[in-house]
Amino acid sequence: MAKVCLVSSAGGHLSEVLSAVEGGLGKHDFFLCVTGFETVRQVELEGVSRVYLAPVYWRYQMPFGVILSLLASLWMFVRVFRRERPDFLVTVGAEIAIPALLVNRLFFRRPSLYIESLACVEKPSLTGRIVAHLASRAFVQWPRLLDFYGSKAEYHGRLV
Repeated sequence: MAKVCLVSSAGGHLSEVLSAVEGGLGKHDFFLCVTGFETVRQVELEGVSRVYLAPVYWRYQMPFGVILSLLASLWMFVRVFRRERPDFLVTVGAEIAIPALLVNRLFFRRPSLYIESLACVEKPSLTGRIVAHLASRAFVQWPRLLDFYGSKAEYHGRLV
């Protein structure tokens, strides 16, 4: 059984990554790294035994705060990956994907999957454009996004 790290922000992205668990990832040992503690605390995370809260709040801080937040997130992912030793990394959108995939790429080199959000119909998200180079593979939920991601992208229909 593989150990899978699921990375997501709260809200819709969390719903999408939990749908992936229901769609087959649930048979593996997995843990969740997520932002938005208040939202996560209110959601019933059935079957999720380990949840790590990431300190990523980039949109709401001044430039210096963004740098500190990024450094804190990078450090958190180094510690979590060293403790958990995941075999695979799966992330759905938002800014938390950036430090997770960066730490994985620089230090751990585990296979990784970026799933573009269902809400991105016409063009990739800003996060998707950044992390497409860091992830091993990318899944898109709309066929017209295949051209944006190149050979790493795969379309298998909607995941949610």
